[in-house]
Amino acid sequence: MNFLFPSFLYALSALSIPILIHLFNFRRYKKLYFSNVRFLQEVVQESRSKSRLKHWLVLLCRLLVIAFLVFAFAQPFKPNKQGNTTAGTKAVSIFIDNSFSMSAVNQDGTLLEGAKNKAMQIAQSLNAADKVQLVSEDFDEGQERWLNKDEFIEEVKGLKTSSDSRLLQEILQRQQENLLHSGCPVKEAFVISDFQKSVSDITDFHSNPDITTDLLPEVAETKNNISIDTCWFMSPVHIPGKAEQLMVKLSNYSTKAVNDAPIKLLLNSEEKALGSVNIGAESAAVIVMSFIPGKTQIQQGEIKINDYPINFDDHLYFSFKLSSSIPVLWLHPDSVKKNPYLHSLYGRDSLFTFSETSAGHLDYSTLPGYRLIILDNIASITSGMGNELAKYVSLGGNILVLPPTSSLDINSYRDFLSSANCSYYERLDTTHLKTDKLNYESNIYSGVFEKKQHPNMDMPVVSKHYVISHTTKALSENLVKLENGDDFLDEFHFNKGNIYLLAVPLNSNFSNFQQHALFVPTMYNIGLYSSSNQQLYYTLGDIQPIEAPNISLPQNVYFKIQSDKDTLSVLPERRIINDNVFLFLHSQLSTSGNFKLMAGDSLISGISFNYSRRESDLKCLTTDEIETVCSKAGVKNFSVMAVTTASLPSLLTEVNRGTYYWKYCILLALLFLAIEETLLRLWKD
Repeated sequence: MNFLFPSFLYALSALSIPILIHLFNFRRYKKLYFSNVRFLQEVVQESRSKSRLKHWLVLLCRLLVIAFLVFAFAQPFKPNKQGNTTAGTKAVSIFIDNSFSMSAVNQDGTLLEGAKNKAMQIAQSLNAADKVQLVSEDFDEGQERWLNKDEFIEEVKGLKTSSDSRLLQEILQRQQENLLHSGCPVKEAFVISDFQKSVSDITDFHSNPDITTDLLPEVAETKNNISIDTCWFMSPVHIPGKAEQLMVKLSNYSTKAVNDAPIKLLLNSEEKALGSVNIGAESAAVIVMSFIPGKTQIQQGEIKINDYPINFDDHLYFSFKLSSSIPVLWLHPDSVKKNPYLHSLYGRDSLFTFSETSAGHLDYSTLPGYRLIILDNIASITSGMGNELAKYVSLGGNILVLPPTSSLDINSYRDFLSSANCSYYERLDTTHLKTDKLNYESNIYSGVFEKKQHPNMDMPVVSKHYVISHTTKALSENLVKLENGDDFLDEFHFNKGNIYLLAVPLNSNFSNFQQHALFVPTMYNIGLYSSSNQQLYYTLGDIQPIEAPNISLPQNVYFKIQSDKDTLSVLPERRIINDNVFLFLHSQLSTSGNFKLMAGDSLISGISFNYSRRESDLKCLTTDEIETVCSKAGVKNFSVMAVTTASLPSLLTEVNRGTYYWKYCILLALLFLAIEETLLRLWKD
């Protein structure tokens, strides 16, 4: 027990005054003479004992009245559990959670407004010499300067909702670093948040015992929310005038099912589809939205629902390009002038731009301009060509390898294919076989057949084939298998590109594949899926860079990201990493939506940004769970203050100085004064 004003304890010397008065009164007595007191002896003895007891009780009450009055002026208090007092200048760091989840409401309004009110009350409880700082989800160094309490209150009033969302560990670490550089002997941190489970993780935080941490949870009345999580297309290729199927995933984070919730799809600001969705309680659902895109090459869409009050995840933006044509290069030896099968398939379809050149006249600088390169009947791959082709695949290109009919240089093919982490040809097998199995789950054959293969299905016949090795550790997918277990057609993924390896050339001496009905869907889909697959959207706050086209920019021309109406323009940092061009935003963009990727004044593509869905699940930690999380993480000197705005001031006093007992002292003084008065009035001598 401590006293705020211990000098008042000297007044306890006043206790001697009633003691002296009572002792003096006890010595006073009067003699009464009776003729015979023999019969009154017992009565006199009993009356004298009762009178003495009454006087002692009155004395005790007066002593206690004076003592408790002195204690009230001295203000006794019990220090808080951390043992900190207000001695010395104090530095206070207050974190206000201004993430999207704080848009939820309770009886006092939004959680963010409640958090701001509590932060201002904390500041008002400080002394004039103390300093305070505001920390928010933005982690803005300019915002986190040390202020006096009046400046802090003005700063808090202007705090807005942020798209950022930090882990509790990051917040505590940030506050601790700021406090350790404050230069004040007393350091205290406040965290005002809803403490969502998705962000309340503390795994690697080293708590400083000199810093007191107080956590104030904000609790919403309801925790219901529906979010649009993501979207994707059934086909990666988008052709003008061709119907598209967009898959949309939504989540229901409430304890009640949602029925017939309306959902809308806009494309280039034009309404394209309407629908409704049913989602079970605390579950997710995927719906299909069908539409036909317009003729504009750059398509920018928006999916939206209505869900109050949490609405940051009610919109999902995305961008994609329509494929006007897919450039295909047929690479052949000088002795071969034409391949009728490839020319008929790719050369006569308006979706493809079919070009050809011989291996001896290949201009490597033109390779990035093609989406698919077909190596047809080339006997040997030089090391220079192999390196350039592997680089082309690594950057996102696609190669279809058709082996030569004769004189295959196995070593050169092995060197080239191995450099792309791909299997290679081992030897020629002249066994007469039949193709046996198709991979119906692959992109190439998915949706081609109404029914899966049955025993009597007509399949291509192979007279001889090159055996493909199985020693590679690459990401591979078998598309067609022979009946003896050898691979007929394989797909290998190398970085951003793909290599398709066929076991036979397009020659009737090897197989009838080029004349079979399976040839057209196989080759067509290989060309179709070679089309550039643009990322539909990026997430704000992620460190993932934006991949930009690998184009040469003139001097003083830069990539920039502009809003639709050119009201916002951002110049991202440009880096070249492994021959790829990446753009880094560095938190320059904080608003979701559809934007334009520009190179100077030239439009390159559309680009979309969405808010992170980390805040969509509104499940929060309870007070006990917060204490458990902090205890397990080894956070020292912390307390959880589950208070309302009205009860916060009194609790702040308790936190800052401890529990005060002066009110109880006054009540006790009044109580003993009443007891004294009762004794004097009702207890007669």
